[in-house]
Amino acid sequence: MTRRRKKSRPEKAVPGKRQFLLPVLALLLTFIVRFVFILEMRGHPFSTISAQMVDAYYYHQRALDILNNNFWGSDVFFLRPLYSYLLAGVYAVFGQKVLVVQSLQALLATGSCFLLYDSARRIFNRTSALIAAFGFALTGILVFYTGTLLYVELTVLLSLLTLWLILIAKNKMWGWALAGIAFGLLVICRPELLLLLPFFLLILWRSKTSLRNLGILTAAAVLVIAIIPIRNLVVARDPVLFTAHSGINFYYGNNPVADGTWQPAGEFERAPGFSHLRLKQVAKTIDGKEVTWSKASNHWLRQGLNFIFSSPGKFLKLLGRKFLLFWSNYEVPNNYYPETAHQASFALKLAFVNFGLVAALGILGMVFAWPHRGRTWLVYLFIGGYFFSALVFYVLSRLRAPVIPFLLMFAGFGASELVSSVSSRKLVRLATGLAAVVILCIGFSLIPVDRESYSSQAWTQAGNIYLSQRQPKPALTAFGRALDANPENPSARYSLLVLLAGMGKANEAEQEYNKLARLAAREPRHRILALLGAARIAIARRDFPAAVRLYQDAIRQDPTNAETHYLLGLVHVSMDSLDSAYQHLTRAITLDPSHTEARSALNRVESHLRR
Repeated sequence: MTRRRKKSRPEKAVPGKRQFLLPVLALLLTFIVRFVFILEMRGHPFSTISAQMVDAYYYHQRALDILNNNFWGSDVFFLRPLYSYLLAGVYAVFGQKVLVVQSLQALLATGSCFLLYDSARRIFNRTSALIAAFGFALTGILVFYTGTLLYVELTVLLSLLTLWLILIAKNKMWGWALAGIAFGLLVICRPELLLLLPFFLLILWRSKTSLRNLGILTAAAVLVIAIIPIRNLVVARDPVLFTAHSGINFYYGNNPVADGTWQPAGEFERAPGFSHLRLKQVAKTIDGKEVTWSKASNHWLRQGLNFIFSSPGKFLKLLGRKFLLFWSNYEVPNNYYPETAHQASFALKLAFVNFGLVAALGILGMVFAWPHRGRTWLVYLFIGGYFFSALVFYVLSRLRAPVIPFLLMFAGFGASELVSSVSSRKLVRLATGLAAVVILCIGFSLIPVDRESYSSQAWTQAGNIYLSQRQPKPALTAFGRALDANPENPSARYSLLVLLAGMGKANEAEQEYNKLARLAAREPRHRILALLGAARIAIARRDFPAAVRLYQDAIRQDPTNAETHYLLGLVHVSMDSLDSAYQHLTRAITLDPSHTEARSALNRVESHLRR
């Protein structure tokens, strides 16, 4: 007995050091890769606070509103509110610095990696946990979203924190209370995950968790979640459960022209471009009357349900498309585009692990783990929750990203089982597992997606940001790439026209206008872009009266476009028609209070009028 104890101590000492060292290396790698990526993106359109980054710009504007003594706001929350408050806190301490926000998110990602490792260790084993942790550090799309001004990193952290707190809670009241709080905050970020709560309770009850602890978990979660509807009712006198855009989002994902991704439809396609201000104006007007947000959201929810029940065949086909998109290796972009960032980033190239590989190994791990369920049920449940969310709404890379850590847990287990098959000489099991992973990886890569269209959108966005920063050369390159990917992209064509006209190349701009006019002739909804393009060429040729007529025509088609009123105001300034300029610049600010260029131009006009 004594001899055995003496032998076991030195044998365990070295593995103990490795057990400590390898997780720390995974955490360091997580932070370093993300921080390098963030530094690489400085000065790149990716790290710009711009109206082109639609949702991120909304969160930024809402954070500024919070700081300007409007903590609770004055209307129903339109988008999920938690991230705006996080931004406001960072801005209050450090100022409006994107790098600080990104660095904080890199720290949050490092915390998520620890939670992933420790959760996988508790549920599976240390080898599975290490594979999952290193996979997390080197998953490219997770690195990418660490740098975005979106709630992805927060959702990943809260998802893993909820699981980890449940695993460590045991019989401690504070542990179950914290787990409930974490889950409540997660639901505020992703309201549809509220549906997971009864399944959590069922799984935990079956695993002999006491009713007292389940009650604490539920009470803490409900108290946190209740903050949102109570706030909406008190502030706006409107009983909206979570956010005003929930019904609209459901309609976007379920309508006759839906394709499984985020696509504006019907009333929302009246004019080019997209902003939340214009979305609010359209979404809240039902049958020509402005209604409350609760009624508007219910209206769009009913519209989506009407499509489902009136066209079951189309809906089932759409559901199948969403299923495929969820497992596609392609990251369907929205607001932020991995393609433009990947080209400029060594860190993203280093982070080679993609969704297809994680999903393939993850599915293998789910199969291997099925006979040993128990606490793995919680991991299955998180995967099921995010999968269900995609089927109910639509598939986007940033909405799918939080499922990756849970797939990584199973991927780590699947990979460790393949390794153990080698040592135990279970060659049939090894060959079958490897073949399944390869087939799944290939299959996930072959799911058809309109890559050219997304590539064109990506470079158009980058070009527009360069254009707003007065960087004509990179803008010209970006628009060229956008049109190479999709020559039929009217937004890219119009933006290139604006750039060329601004550079004094009126003849080249007119050539682009002729191509844009041909697109508008085939698709009437692009006619307004043709009008705006013709007005820009008229300005370049100093034909201001023609520009005024063209902009007025565009305003008649879309009177809610703040940018058109702004541009017409500038034309009137050039014509020294300051009263008319004042009128249209004021209208632009009324439609979009965050339009800083219009406000600056209006201040100059007011100064001249006072003189």
